[in-house]
Amino acid sequence: MPKKNLTNLIQQEAQKFTPPTGEPVIEVTAQAVLETQTTITDTPHSPNNKELEAKIEELQQIVATSKQKEANLKNKIKDLQITVTEKEALVERLMLELQETKQTALQLADSNSQLLAEIKVFKQPHPQPNEQATQISKSIQYKKSHRSIERLQEKPTQDSEDFSKNTWLYD
Repeated sequence: MPKKNLTNLIQQEAQKFTPPTGEPVIEVTAQAVLETQTTITDTPHSPNNKELEAKIEELQQIVATSKQKEANLKNKIKDLQITVTEKEALVERLMLELQETKQTALQLADSNSQLLAEIKVFKQPHPQPNEQATQISKSIQYKKSHRSIERLQEKPTQDSEDFSKNTWLYD
């Protein structure tokens, strides 16, 4: 089937059409339309140079503020990383202290149990010492020793000339 042009189809349809009686009919002859290339210079939809420059400047400002926000966020990230490392170091130190405290508590509990065992041993009734040991302790009498008090030698009185040597005592 051969390819038909749109104009040929329209003409064929127009010939088939028969208007109702009493209506005026306008007859138009078909003409071929030649397509030509046209350049679009300034249409109402295309922005001019000033508008483009304004838009570029606005976008540059947005980029600058975005970069500044990015720099601020990077600084915050660094600060948070420093804080996290400090917290991790603190946690590690506290864990070590906790381990030491646990070991100390275990040692104290062990010492406490040993002391409780010693207390139980001391609270148990002791066998009565035999009578010979008590008689020996009664027969021993302690003697008190008395020493005579030694008198200090008295120093001779000092001359008035030596008085200046002893003034250091008055300071």
